Order: sequence, then C-alpha cells, then structure tokens
Amino acid sequence: MIKKTYGAVLTGTSQTVYTVPAGKSAQWVLMYITNTSGSNGNVEVDYYSAAQDSTFSVLEGYTITSKDFFQIGGTINSFIMMREGDSISAFATQEMTLLISLIEENNIIQGG
Repeated sequence: MIKKTYGAVLTGTSQTVYTVPAGKSAQWVLMYITNTSGSNGNVEVDYYSAAQDSTFSVLEGYTITSKDFFQIGGTINSFIMMREGDSISAFATQEMTLLISLIEENNIIQGG
C-alpha cells in the first residue's frame, strides 16, 4: 500500500489529474480545491470508469468563491474505490488548485 498525493492547477481546459496504473487499484480518500483567483469560479470534477467506459460527474458547475476552498473526504471510511485505468479529471472557469490523496495497492492478492 502506497499513499500518494497529486496536484494540478485548474484552468478552462479539462485535464486528467490521475489515472490508476496497470496492475493497481486505488482508494481516492480526499479532494481539496482552492480558488486562487480574484473572482468566483465554477469547477467540474469527473470520474472515469474504465470497466464501464463511462464518465461520472463528481462536481458539476460547483461555485467556489474567490480565495475560498472546498473539500470532499478526508474522514475515516470515506473513499471511492478505483480500478486499473480509472481516472480523475477536472477544469475550472477561474484559476484554482486541486489536490487529491489516494492509497494505491497491487491488484495481486499476496500469500494466496
């Protein structure tokens, strides 16, 4: 098990922030978004399921006021299970920063 954090500066173009590597699964445990701009802005965060070849909205058009933040997760037993090839992508209408924390694990069961 490896704990990791990924970050991105969000702009008007959607970008993939994290993709579960081959042979791994992950628990998405925290998302923290800060509006670093001088204006209110909207943010969108999407979860892509490779197994279903579908994208699901986590946040859609959510407004974060200037210099404010938004947090999901971070408490015990709050996580989203992710499988190999699943990904998280995001964009914002104003400059914002996004941090996500995950726990990655091998898909192979150890010791039989």
